Amino acid sequence: MSAKSEREEVEEFLYEEAALLDEWNLRKWQALFAPDGEYMIVTPNIENPETASPTKSLFLVADDQERLTQRVERLLDKAAHVEFPHSKTRHCLSNIRIESNGGAALGVRANFVTYRTKNDETTYFPGHVIYELKRDGQSFRIHRKRCIIDTDSLAMQGKVSIIL
Repeated sequence: MSAKSEREEVEEFLYEEAALLDEWNLRKWQALFAPDGEYMIVTPNIENPETASPTKSLFLVADDQERLTQRVERLLDKAAHVEFPHSKTRHCLSNIRIESNGGAALGVRANFVTYRTKNDETTYFPGHVIYELKRDGQSFRIHRKRCIIDTDSLAMQGKVSIIL
């Protein structure tokens, strides 16, 4: 049996991340992040969404590890009425591309559509995501995940109460 290529390893890692989110296994999902990991959702229609800084532009989410822990705990709490009972989600990834292979971090881009069904209503979030992954033994850790929603506004979706 041949060893897996780096592409296969990256794809398996990202598909596992999507599965954890769809299963609402948020603590295990958070464990995929490096201790200094960041999770961000860029506001639609922001100028230069791939390089904008959350200290200079409005982001829907700009979480370091502490804020990510708080987000996960809130979403899993039964008192979080916006997500209890939990939405049904499907995180679909495509066009996974490895962009850099130098240094400590691996740059990865992918397109996504996340479907959310709650109270007999289905909304979707199309976009693309930029990862910085760091090798961790036989797998990876997420150093940075930047989700860019590719819509003009969130008028149809209303709000983002799930993890993309």
